[in-house]
Amino acid sequence: MSVLIRVGKQKAILRKGSWLAADLRLEKRLNTETRRWFQATGGPACSDEDQEGAVAREIARRFGGRVLLHLPSRAASNARAYVRHRQLEFDFSEPPCVNRRAAASSE
Repeated sequence: MSVLIRVGKQKAILRKGSWLAADLRLEKRLNTETRRWFQATGGPACSDEDQEGAVAREIARRFGGRVLLHLPSRAASNARAYVRHRQLEFDFSEPPCVNRRAAASSE
């Protein structure tokens, strides 16, 4: 369902894989750090019954905060919320580098 954490004097809610906070800078930092954590480690195990709780605990630890309230969600909807964090991200802003000699010699 959702998790409420406190970071300093501010609070944030994690719900369906996204952070919400009154302070938009904190909200952006929390969401960015969550993405970085997933990209670096894969996040909590896919089989974890409480992925949202695991994410909130780890991010609160990284920010020196703590979990204030945790309402566990159903495992199936919980897992779906974190699928997008596990997707690879590619930068397509520039064309790919092509080795023309290697391409010509293989023909």
